Amino acid sequence: MLSRRSSARIEPPLRVAATALALAALLPLAATAADDDPSALAASVMSRDRLPSLSIAIAGDGRTVYSNAFGLADVEHSVPASPKTVYRIGSITKPITATAILQLSEQGRLDLDLPIETYCPDFPSKPETITARDLLAHLGGIRDYDYARFDEEFLSRTRYASIGGALGVFAADPLIAEPGTRHQYSSFGYVLLGCAVEGASGEPFGSYLRQKVFRVGGMSQTALDVPEEIVPHRASTYSKARDGSWMNSPFVDLSDRFPAGGLLSTPADLVAFGIALLDGKLLGAETWEAMVTRRETRGGETFAYAAGWRLSDRPGEIFHGGTSVGGSAYLYIRTGSRTVVAFATNVDRWTEPRHELAQALADWAESR
Repeated sequence: MLSRRSSARIEPPLRVAATALALAALLPLAATAADDDPSALAASVMSRDRLPSLSIAIAGDGRTVYSNAFGLADVEHSVPASPKTVYRIGSITKPITATAILQLSEQGRLDLDLPIETYCPDFPSKPETITARDLLAHLGGIRDYDYARFDEEFLSRTRYASIGGALGVFAADPLIAEPGTRHQYSSFGYVLLGCAVEGASGEPFGSYLRQKVFRVGGMSQTALDVPEEIVPHRASTYSKARDGSWMNSPFVDLSDRFPAGGLLSTPADLVAFGIALLDGKLLGAETWEAMVTRRETRGGETFAYAAGWRLSDRPGEIFHGGTSVGGSAYLYIRTGSRTVVAFATNVDRWTEPRHELAQALADWAESR
């Protein structure tokens, strides 16, 4: 499979020279912008963290109040980012997959407490029962990426014809814990949930999401990340070199993780997803409440995760970050005030500052 940048083979990454000064010229900042204005926050974050672009969308009380983008969607061709620029969103895919699972549960088509192989016969039975309920909260005992095999797993170039085929990466491995007893974040656990979506719905995973989540949620630019497909406004992807400069990210094929981290989207679409959840368009009120309720292990140990959402100590604050090869994104919701914030960039290894930025943007929206 060829990269979109390659005509014959994957070439070694090309380092891209860039400076904060060049970015500053692209940022539409007002001279009188307050320190907490989204454009000023974007300028500060992009300069400090050396981001090629940053796209931001914010909703307050269920309606979009801000949408803008800064920097470059394609550095080599000087293509400006816009609110329509499409990014890899990584693990923000997980709350979307969780929504699909819970929809099928509401419809009576999937029992959260039956063995997962009931809906995913490609997954071999294990000595202990693994359920969708446990997998949603990373309690299923399924391992995550093996970073000793980083190139083969996280940087996989293999095309899998189906989610069932992608299970072969981990399906034969022993469980790392008895299901329900240990919270261990697992992208592969969500791949297994994607297989269950197909089995319970009778539809391919991507088709189900398009019809039951994206269309209902008003997410017109969200799709599976298939490299050879023409995706309007798709951002070029970058990684950071040791000295902080950018280079083209390596080619990857995300068909091994579509339900866990294989979607493309925009911050505007992610905000629409959050609004649709808050408005009850995607899930009923009881299911939504259960989705964002803190889980615990069988032994009573609590942890900061629900069903596809991370939780903080602040009541009503839920969120999920996403990091993929050549992309980073964040989705943040305050359920009480119905404030939704999403942002994305086209470079990887940008993680720690995101929550602080999301809170600052939410504070701005709530102060208007």
